[in-house]
Amino acid sequence: MFVIGNLLRAIAVTLRSFIYIEIVSIVISVIFSWVMPYYYHPVRRFFDSLSSLVLNPIRRFLPPIGSVDISPMIAIFILLFLDEFLVETLFDLAVRLS
Repeated sequence: MFVIGNLLRAIAVTLRSFIYIEIVSIVISVIFSWVMPYYYHPVRRFFDSLSSLVLNPIRRFLPPIGSVDISPMIAIFILLFLDEFLVETLFDLAVRLS
């Protein structure tokens, strides 16, 4: 059973890393949208494309409210919920199976 526990731990660590990378990329993308008006800068395009993995599905269901886009805030809340619920559950299962 320790093999399944190690697999669940590896999945949890990988998922947590993805969640943290997405949160950081969303924050950097939002900061760049305020500070850097030049959209075609390679660094801004990199962080925009990274954060669009999570933001685009949210933007399909939630249109901007006036000129304010609250999809980054909702995406961060969803990612934090997934980290606290799903990743912690995987870690707990991995510990119990080890």
